[in-house]
Amino acid sequence: MLATLSLEDERKLFTIAQAQDYNNAEKSLHYFIRAAWPLIEPGRPFIDNWHIRSICRHLEAVSRGEITRLIINIPPRSSKSTIVSVMWPVWLWLQDPSKRFLTGSHSAGIAIRDALKSRRLIDSKWFQDAWSDKFMLTSDQNSKQRYENDKTGYRITFSMGSGVTGEGGDVLLIDDPHDAKKIFMSDVERKSALDTYDQSLSTRLNDPDESAVVIIMQRLHEEDLTGHLLKKGGWEHLCFPMEYDPGRKCVTCLGVQDHREKEGELLCPVRFSPSWIEKMKRDMLGIYGTAGQFQQQPTPKSGGLINIDWFRKFSAKPSEDQWIEVVQFWDTAQKADELLNCPWVCGTWIRTAIGYYLIDVYREWLTYPQGKRIAVSMAQRFNPNAVVIEDKSTGSSLLQELKKETTLSLIPFEPEGDKVTRLSVESPAIEAGNVWVPETAPWLPNFFLELANFPLSTTKDQADMLSMALKYFRTGGAKKAQVITDALGMLGW
Repeated sequence: MLATLSLEDERKLFTIAQAQDYNNAEKSLHYFIRAAWPLIEPGRPFIDNWHIRSICRHLEAVSRGEITRLIINIPPRSSKSTIVSVMWPVWLWLQDPSKRFLTGSHSAGIAIRDALKSRRLIDSKWFQDAWSDKFMLTSDQNSKQRYENDKTGYRITFSMGSGVTGEGGDVLLIDDPHDAKKIFMSDVERKSALDTYDQSLSTRLNDPDESAVVIIMQRLHEEDLTGHLLKKGGWEHLCFPMEYDPGRKCVTCLGVQDHREKEGELLCPVRFSPSWIEKMKRDMLGIYGTAGQFQQQPTPKSGGLINIDWFRKFSAKPSEDQWIEVVQFWDTAQKADELLNCPWVCGTWIRTAIGYYLIDVYREWLTYPQGKRIAVSMAQRFNPNAVVIEDKSTGSSLLQELKKETTLSLIPFEPEGDKVTRLSVESPAIEAGNVWVPETAPWLPNFFLELANFPLSTTKDQADMLSMALKYFRTGGAKKAQVITDALGMLGW
């Protein structure tokens, strides 16, 4: 027969259990999150999953100094901000309350929101009952944008638009550096975030070697902050697509992190049902949002606007008796800043009765005098029937000077509409199998990379050349070119 515990004994057991609970929470970030969850997300149950435990292990490694550069890419609504921006800074102060945090987002309001949640957790009875001896928040520095503790630790919030001036930190924590609603439409917003990191935030670390940087975000663009930093190297990359992609298994210094085996297996099926995911894809994200925000790969597997599988491959050029015309298309850097940021591109094409063969792509960053010389040498190399040059800025100058100095058959090309619209109009020719590229060529990987990422690619010069060529062929080709040339000759051009 079981003995009945006295009320005093029950209180003692509860106190022991509570002490053990606090001890476990202090030692384990995952345990801490589970215990503190009701305080941060009241009314919303904590749904545990392997990806949460993986994030916790990596943040604990950052806390111990074993990882100093960590990027986490994860789909929306995966509790990323609650775990990383709200819970972890508080837990790290239990380990070392002298740590100084710089925490930011694309919006100052979002950064402040998460900082306030952390502060409310610190002020809670649950936290104070266990850890009031660890540190206390000071009253003289306790605002929305900045608060400090009595062990010299502080947390300062910032936006990517403003950055941080005059302050240093032991931990730089950036949660969603880009605004998902703006990045698709604005290269300015995207590049501004990269400049803020490179020129401002990266210099604010107290110790460049030992201070930590943690960035958590969804992928939004080939050259978002994740893409920008991964190119430089030196980062641990924790990347979890919503639907498992066997070709991108996540492995970090802590080993294999994504143990899913079946292609398309969901990240957290208890929380994200297949029907919800399909609705999000259809109604909210579209092809680019699904690839980036869900799959953490800004480029859809087969491409976005252009599916690279649409291109047909040739092992040898068609025989000359099949040639209708050979045409070169030039896309030149148009603005002063493009002379440094955008290359000159020349595509050499053969038109036949069965399709259009792209036999060569020249792509290089050139000054105007260099570009002019290369245009002549490329014409000498391939002997084209016509050279088509976009009639804008440097292209207009090139047309005028080559007309005076050479006997090339020059055709001015006037683009209509924006870059996306122009290629959209011409894409059916590619989808129909009318466009051929070599099976192998030194320039082919870069050509496919830009088109697969278009319109989110960093540069769009080869896509412009492609749309120019396809419009030229679609609207008359050599016959129309001769009419234009004759008309220009009659005008004395």
